[in-house]
Amino acid sequence: MKVKLLSALLASSVLLIGCGSDNDNDVTEPPVVVPPPVEDAIDIDEATSIVMNLDSVDAATGALTFSLKDGDNKAISKATDYDIFYFGFPDPDSPSTKAKAWKRWHVTQSYKCDTASNIECAGILTETATKGQYTFDATDLDLDSKAAAGAVELYKVAIQVHGAQASNEMELIAADE
Repeated sequence: MKVKLLSALLASSVLLIGCGSDNDNDVTEPPVVVPPPVEDAIDIDEATSIVMNLDSVDAATGALTFSLKDGDNKAISKATDYDIFYFGFPDPDSPSTKAKAWKRWHVTQSYKCDTASNIECAGILTETATKGQYTFDATDLDLDSKAAAGAVELYKVAIQVHGAQASNEMELIAADE
């Protein structure tokens, strides 16, 4: 019985192996080439308008995250030149001890980078892996040391990024802690 079973198995495997195709019309399909995705980005020096959107501010450290787009909503990449200003204000609701102060005093610290002037950049601007998204590290930011202890209660930031043809509008933006 075992011999019959063994010979049946051998016969079926020979049949399976021997049933190859003798068709000489072997057509190889060309590989499908998928084009890389089109990035909707533009170099900052090609942008004729710049729109900056502030995503986050850490008032204690001055760390910023923002994005840049042009008028056609394309991400702007390769930004290097900037003017960034940090402002510290007193609490607008606290009474002033000085009658003529009008609560308009403030302390500032600025960071600048102008690669054309070959001046060393203050702070560190880095483009993230996402085109048009940037982080800024404000090295040595210390607004509190420029005012009386505990006087600075409100923080604001102004950011202007420069390209060869355009710069964004500078506006003073409150930093939410």
